[in-house]
Amino acid sequence: MSVYRLTLACFLIWYLFCLPSDLFQNSTSTVLLDKDGQLLGARIAKDGQWRFEQSDSVPYKFAQCIIQFEDRNFYAHPGISAKGILRAIVQNARNKKRVSGGSTITMQLIRIMKKNPPRTYSEKIYEMILATRAELSYSKDEILGMYAANAPFGNNVVGLDAAAWRYYGRPSYRLSWAECATLAVLPNAPGLIYPGRNQEKLLAKRNRLLTRIHEIGLIDQTTYELSLSEPLPGKPLPLPQHAQHLMDHMILKGKEGRTIQTSISLNLQERTKRLLQIHSQVLRDNKIFNGAVIVSSVKTGEVLAYVGNTEVKDEEYSAFVDCANAPRSSGSILKPLLYAASLDEGLITPEMLVTDVPSQFGSFSPKNFSGQFEGAIPVNKALSRSLNVPMVHLLNDYGVSKFHKLLKQLGFSTLHQPARHYGLSLILGGAETKLTDLSRVYTGMAQKLNGQKQHYALFDELDEKNRSSITLSRGAIFSTFEAMVEVNRPDEDNNWRIFSSSRKIAWKTGTSFGFRDAWAVGVTPDYVVAVWIGNADGEGRPGLTGVKAAAPLMFDVFRQLPNSKNWFSLPMADMKVENVCRQSGYKQGKYCTKVVPTFLPKSERSAKVCTYHQLIHLDRTGTYRVDSDCEEVFNMQHRVFFVLPSLMEHYYRLNHPDYVVLPPYSPKCLSEDRSGSFTVVYPKRNSRIYVPREIDGTKGRSIFEVAHRHNGIRVFWHLDDQYIGESMEIHQMAMNPSVGKHVLTVIDEKGVSQRIPFEVIK
Repeated sequence: MSVYRLTLACFLIWYLFCLPSDLFQNSTSTVLLDKDGQLLGARIAKDGQWRFEQSDSVPYKFAQCIIQFEDRNFYAHPGISAKGILRAIVQNARNKKRVSGGSTITMQLIRIMKKNPPRTYSEKIYEMILATRAELSYSKDEILGMYAANAPFGNNVVGLDAAAWRYYGRPSYRLSWAECATLAVLPNAPGLIYPGRNQEKLLAKRNRLLTRIHEIGLIDQTTYELSLSEPLPGKPLPLPQHAQHLMDHMILKGKEGRTIQTSISLNLQERTKRLLQIHSQVLRDNKIFNGAVIVSSVKTGEVLAYVGNTEVKDEEYSAFVDCANAPRSSGSILKPLLYAASLDEGLITPEMLVTDVPSQFGSFSPKNFSGQFEGAIPVNKALSRSLNVPMVHLLNDYGVSKFHKLLKQLGFSTLHQPARHYGLSLILGGAETKLTDLSRVYTGMAQKLNGQKQHYALFDELDEKNRSSITLSRGAIFSTFEAMVEVNRPDEDNNWRIFSSSRKIAWKTGTSFGFRDAWAVGVTPDYVVAVWIGNADGEGRPGLTGVKAAAPLMFDVFRQLPNSKNWFSLPMADMKVENVCRQSGYKQGKYCTKVVPTFLPKSERSAKVCTYHQLIHLDRTGTYRVDSDCEEVFNMQHRVFFVLPSLMEHYYRLNHPDYVVLPPYSPKCLSEDRSGSFTVVYPKRNSRIYVPREIDGTKGRSIFEVAHRHNGIRVFWHLDDQYIGESMEIHQMAMNPSVGKHVLTVIDEKGVSQRIPFEVIK
C-alpha cells in the first residue's frame, strides 16, 4: 500500500510539473502594423518560418470552422475525447490502416508543441496526459488561440494570421466563411495539401466543411452557395512592404520578432511614398536618386508617415539605406534655431539690421549663395532668404559653444565633436544631422508653442537616451515661425510662390556644401513635414538645393494633409511690447523718431539700443558738416541722419537708392573725424590670399577694393611703400604681388590712411 501511495504521489508531482510553463518558444516574424492595425510589413522569423505573434483572440468564423472540422466537442471534453478515440479505433481497424487519430484540438496543440514526434501508441498516451494537464492550466479560448497561432498551414506558413496574409493578402478577421474553411482544413495535412497544389482534394475538404457549417445553421443558404463558388487561393502571396526602412529601424532597436503597433497611417504612408517616387523620377534625370520624408502630427507627437528612401531596384543606388535616419550635412536648416536663441538672448529683434558684407573670420570667409551682399539687412529677412554671412555674424555674437550646447539639448544626436571642431561653419552645414532629429525638434517646438507636452511618439520609446528638451521660449518660437512663413526667395527663383499652398506654413530649406544634401522642413499648428533629397553615397549634383529639390515635395505632401486655417496663437504671457526703431530694428534710441511697437520674448534681456541714428551738425546752408571749431553754433543746422559704417553703407546703397549719404565736411573745418571714412574690402588685415593663374599659365592679378563713404574722393594705392596708382568713384586696383608678406597702404586725398598687412601664398 505504501508503494502504491508513493507511486501515486510521484505521478501526481510529475503530472503537476509535466507541462512546460511556456508551451512555445519559437521565433516569430517581425510584424509592423499601422495605427489601425493594418499590416505595413513583416520579416520572416529566424527559423525561416512565417509565424506571427499570437493574437488576443481567434476570429469567430475561423473558430467555428476549425472546431467543426477538427473537434466538435471541443468545449465539452477535458482534453481527450473517448468518443473520438473509439471512432478512430473502429475506422483504423475497418480500413486496416491509420485513417483517423482521434486527437482533440488540445492533443494536436501538444503534438505541435513537441515538434510532431513519431506516431506511436506510447506517444499518443503521453499526448493525452499532457492534454488533460493543459486543460487545467488554460481556458478553452486560450488553447484555441495557441493552436491557431502555431498550427502549420503548408509550406513555411505557421499560424492563422500569417496564413491569412500569405494566402489572401488581408488580416484574419476580414476573411470570408469560405476562406476560413479553406484555412481550417490545412493543418490536418499541410504537407500534402496547401494552396497551389492538390487543388481538387483541398476543394473537396473545404466544401464538405462548408456543408457541415450550413447544416448546423452557422450560415444561410445564400452564403453557403456563394461560399462554394469562391475560388481557392493560389501560391503564397508576398507580404506588404510599405515601410521597409522603419522596419529596419525597429529591428535595430531590439524589436525583432515582435508585432509592433506604430502611429503610421497606411493611407498617408502610401501617398507620401508615391509623391517621393514622382519627384524622384524627375530628379533622376540629374542623377539624384535618393530621398526621405517624415510626416508627424503636432497634436499627438505621432509619426504619420516614414519613408526612408526611394524605391530604386538597382542596388547601385543604395535604396536599402535608411536616409531618414542617416547623418547628413545640415546645410542651412539649423538657422531658425540660432534665430530663436538669439531672440531669447536679446541679441536681436525681428527687424534688427545685421551685417551682410564681405567678412573674414580667421581663415573662414563665408559667402552668400547668390554671391551678392546687402550691406545691412533685417535679420528676419536674412533668415527667410537664408543669407549665410549675416547668420555667421549672428553665431559669432551668440557663441559657437553655447549654440553647440543648445543643439544637443534640443535633441540633435549627431554632434559627436566639441564645438571648436565645427567653428562658425556649424550654422552653414559644418555638422551633420538626421531627418528624424530634425522632425523631432521642429515638432517639439510646435508642441511647446501650442502649450502641449513635448512628445515624439514613434521614436522616444526606442531611443530613450535622445530625449529632446525645447528650452527656447514660446515667444522666440512664435517670432521664428513668423519669420519662416515668408516664402519669397528672390535669390533663388522669382516664381517661387507657385509652390506655396493656400495654408500658412512656416518653412525652411537647407543646402549642404557641394550640393550634396537638400533639406526642407515645414511647420503648421497641426503637422510637421521634413524632407531630405540627395544621393546616399554623398555625390553632389548641380541644382541639388533645398529650394528646388526638397521644398516642392514638402509642399506636395502638405497638400495631402487636412487643411486647417488656424495658425499659432500669439503667446501673450510670454511676450512683451517694446518700441523698436522702424529703420534699424534696434530698440528706440535717443534720436529715433519713427518707432514701431514690437512683440519681443519676455526672456529677452539686453536688446541693443539704436546707435545708427545720429545728430549731425550742418552749416547754415545744410550743405556741409561742421563743428564748433569752424562754425558758430548759432549758424548751425542740427539734423538726424541714419548712418551706417562705411563698408556696410557701400553695399547698402546699392540696394537702397533712397539712402541719404552724410554731407562732406566743410573745407574750412580741420577737425573731421576721419577714422571711419573708408574700409578696405579686400584684402583683410593679416589675411592669406592666392593670386590665380590665367588660362595661358601666366600669373594673374588680384583685385583689391576699398569702400569710401564719400563720392568723388581720390584714393592713392601703395604696395610695400611703392606707389601703384589712384582711383575715383570705383575704388579697385588690380595687382599681382609676389609670394610672401606685403603691406598695402591706402590714402585718400584728405590724408586718411590705412595699412593692411597680408600674405600671398602659392
